[in-house]
Amino acid sequence: MRDLKFAMRQLLKHPGFTAVTVLSLALGIGATTTVFCWIQSVLLHPLPGVAEQDRMVVLVRTQGDDDQVDTINLPTVKDLAGLKEVFAGVIGSDTTPAYVTINDEPIWLYGQIATTNFFQVLGVQPILGHTFAVSHDDTFGAQPVIVLSETCWRRHFGADPTVIGRKIELNQHPFTVIGVAPAEFPGTMTGLQCDFWAPVDMCREVMNEGSLDQRSGGWLHTQARLQPGVSIAQAQAAVDALMYQLEQAYPVANREVGTRVLPVWKAPYGAQSILAPVLGVLFVVGMIVLLIVIANVANLLLARALARRKEMAIRLATGAGHRHIIRQMTTEGILLAALGCAGGLVVTVYASGLLRIFVPNTHLPVSRLATIDAQTLGFGMLVALVTGVVFGLISAVHALRSNTSDVLKEGGRSSSPGQMHHRLRGAFVVSEIALSVMLVIAAGLCIRGTAQARRIDLGLDPDHVLIADLRLGMNGYTEQDGIVFYRQLQQRLLSHSGLEDVALVSWLPLGLEGGKGMGLDIPGYDRRPGEDMSADCSIVSPRYFETFHIPLVDGRGFRELDDADAPSVAVINETMARRYWPGRNPIGRTFRGWGNTFKIIGVAKTGKYLTLREAPRPFVYVSFLQVSSLDLSVAVRSAGDPLGLLTVVREQIRALDPGVRIWAAMPMSEYVEGAFFPQRIALGLLVGLGVVALILSAMGIFAVMAHSVGQRTQEIGVRMALGASPGDVLALIIGGGIRLTLIGLLAGLGGAFAMTRFLTGFLYGVSPLDFGVFAGTAVIAVAATVLACLLPARRASRVDPMKAVRYE
Repeated sequence: MRDLKFAMRQLLKHPGFTAVTVLSLALGIGATTTVFCWIQSVLLHPLPGVAEQDRMVVLVRTQGDDDQVDTINLPTVKDLAGLKEVFAGVIGSDTTPAYVTINDEPIWLYGQIATTNFFQVLGVQPILGHTFAVSHDDTFGAQPVIVLSETCWRRHFGADPTVIGRKIELNQHPFTVIGVAPAEFPGTMTGLQCDFWAPVDMCREVMNEGSLDQRSGGWLHTQARLQPGVSIAQAQAAVDALMYQLEQAYPVANREVGTRVLPVWKAPYGAQSILAPVLGVLFVVGMIVLLIVIANVANLLLARALARRKEMAIRLATGAGHRHIIRQMTTEGILLAALGCAGGLVVTVYASGLLRIFVPNTHLPVSRLATIDAQTLGFGMLVALVTGVVFGLISAVHALRSNTSDVLKEGGRSSSPGQMHHRLRGAFVVSEIALSVMLVIAAGLCIRGTAQARRIDLGLDPDHVLIADLRLGMNGYTEQDGIVFYRQLQQRLLSHSGLEDVALVSWLPLGLEGGKGMGLDIPGYDRRPGEDMSADCSIVSPRYFETFHIPLVDGRGFRELDDADAPSVAVINETMARRYWPGRNPIGRTFRGWGNTFKIIGVAKTGKYLTLREAPRPFVYVSFLQVSSLDLSVAVRSAGDPLGLLTVVREQIRALDPGVRIWAAMPMSEYVEGAFFPQRIALGLLVGLGVVALILSAMGIFAVMAHSVGQRTQEIGVRMALGASPGDVLALIIGGGIRLTLIGLLAGLGGAFAMTRFLTGFLYGVSPLDFGVFAGTAVIAVAATVLACLLPARRASRVDPMKAVRYE
């Protein structure tokens, strides 16, 4: 306690030193803890409100050469649930919007269809009522019940406890509210906030699609809870054996179909699938910033230790042991780190929400991506404790290395710092510069990469296009009524003078949602063992290619005559044409998919569909007049601001049916920003942290140079008395700073050479060893050094030689 009280007095005695040190530590600890908070929330514990989530795993379907598919069909989910020796339970779910009428007011909610054991396997207990009865996954419409989220219950029902047993209309079907789930449970699709949950047997009422008995394909995102003591490897072995048995039992549906058991953070869907690579890079960057801060603060402590050498010498001379000095210095270091930790946690509280800023405009209900929990607080405190001990030991070692006798001699030259002190401070500055150079290079590469990504040919033109998502099935429409509505809406909009083109489409590329796949059967094509015979698919209307400016390289697009009475036709992309009909014209050839035989009438240019970095992939377009869909988006092109068309679209929809509401609407240019989400995060945070690192390293150079000038006052005076000009003194001081910078620069360039390979996932058309970025960083580092040295150098050049000579 005496050491603690003395440490507090010392820090209060030097408020400037204390403020700079604590702020620096708050920045370093805050940056590192914030990134750990994101990793904790998105990767380590991505299922808030779920009990013992470390035992939860994800099950994904594999097709052919281990190509992962997000979803599994319900019969396979039930078969997997039979592996009770490895799984305590297996659940399946899918997300969907729904049109809900509450107090005669229609609103859109977002929720999940789930197997009836959903809440029991997850260990989520309702705060009101109960959850599903575990017995009705085999019969359509067996349980017209719904569980609300606490957030939805409070917002739309005023937290009314009598809501249990109340009937509400969901997609014009009556559902009974049976329970309310706790607010901390947002659902199992990481990053999305669900308002309700309905049992899987109600899939047709809620989603207008879904199968309870079909074994081919899949539509349920599947998770399982491992039995205690069972590893993922053991579960995988049991699953492999089961999938072999299913392939023998169902050779058509399960041919070369497997199931992978993955930790939840490796799920190919949800926020973790997008953010995992970014967070890995950011954690390394956060640690680098922390190291820069430690080096900076260590420099400050060394300067302070020099000023306290006499104090330490007196302590040792009057009987203090080495153990007492180490304890005192360690106590001061830990106290500084504790104050820095408190500031760092404040930084974390505010910075943890930064991820939400980078999320592009979307109609999906994005949940809070990061929450500060006990593990995050513990991590921040551990970092502070280790940092404090390191600081204390640095100060103690420096104090104990001093010669007590020499230090106590007043006015002697021996009281000046030794070579070891200068070398140690120089080493810290070199380390800061090297680390900051690495971060600035990483930021520069991300800037170049993002600029190049913006120039990528997407295969379509998203500018001046408004998209409005409709869900007619949720308004009670049948397939035939839906086709009539959509055709009339398209014709009405085409007749409007302010519109250039109008189309309908079931799935739009480069958003945050995956699309539908189509299994292919190509007559005359020899399938390779393990080859994935599937393609992404979209249901579109005539004028789709004209509306999105997608070039047709051969054949034609869809016409109004391509309806249900005409032979089924399709447009494929160039990649599919080259893969299945190499060197031949695919026009007029056929393939089978979705139970139909399609004749190819056109070949469209290959574009980007899911991600910017994807390899060219097969894609199929079919006519909505032949393959009906009740969930289509209206795409409208104009010459001006696309948002100005929203009123027109709403008026035309209202004229056809006042009860139909748009689920979501936005410009297509904003929709495709989902593809740039990882790059936006990497760019914004790397640039910010790179600038911080550069400022910290400049501060370190300034501190060393300022201290050096103070120690060399007599030497500088003698030089000037012997004829040195102020310019010579400027060159001397700035040259010393540049020498340190060049050493740090060389080390930083070498470190960047090794580090930038981890950035390849965020770089487009830019080499990780881009000469311009490396050269520009070198120029910036030298310029920052010159600026940091300028003030100490100018002060040195103004030294009065006579006063300096009399300094001691």
